[in-house]
Amino acid sequence: MKIPMHAARALILITALTPAYGTTLFFSGNLRSNADIFACGVLCNLTPADSDATWANWAAYSAPFTIYSSAAVQAITFGFAGGTSQTGAVVAAGGLEPYLSLFDSSGDFITSTYFGTTCPAGAGSVGGNCYDVELDSPALVAGTYTLVLSAYANLSLAENYGSGTLADGFSGLGNLSGSENLNFAFDINIPTAATVPEPGAGWMFLVGGAAIAALVKARQPQA
Repeated sequence: MKIPMHAARALILITALTPAYGTTLFFSGNLRSNADIFACGVLCNLTPADSDATWANWAAYSAPFTIYSSAAVQAITFGFAGGTSQTGAVVAAGGLEPYLSLFDSSGDFITSTYFGTTCPAGAGSVGGNCYDVELDSPALVAGTYTLVLSAYANLSLAENYGSGTLADGFSGLGNLSGSENLNFAFDINIPTAATVPEPGAGWMFLVGGAAIAALVKARQPQA
């Protein structure tokens, strides 16, 4: 069956609007050199002389990201057992046992890997407990968010007490065990459509108006 031209254009438009998934933000580093949150407060002064265990106790790393339309995001860590990021980056095993916490633009706690944690495929585990972890968010509205990585169990006080914000700090209960070090690595996977700002309403109005004007002109009888 031959598809009329206007119908074919409609099919192309529908295909183009179908969301694609898999945009990945990759983060890696070491808490000694990359931490930007210190649970020990304003008087805290972690130094190179402090042990890895002390840094794991107090330090955390924040990763801000923005989505431009409603979407659920996913974060997966590779620091403990190692693995390969969706970006292709290869991560060596041996880092810290991670803890992930997600906050909105106001610093309000959304979710963490404490409850309902899913073990990523190939992640190390002991007794069914995850070391590397996966965080699957609820549907998030467009806006800026912050994912924080800390050593287990350096929990946000907002989560620990059930109130407060990211700015209130963390519990300071992080730890290392065995041969763990302070290295970390994780992906934040975002639906591709949510990474692109939507055209402004004014721009859409102009485009729509121009299209209507063109159609009206095309239907006018020629002199």
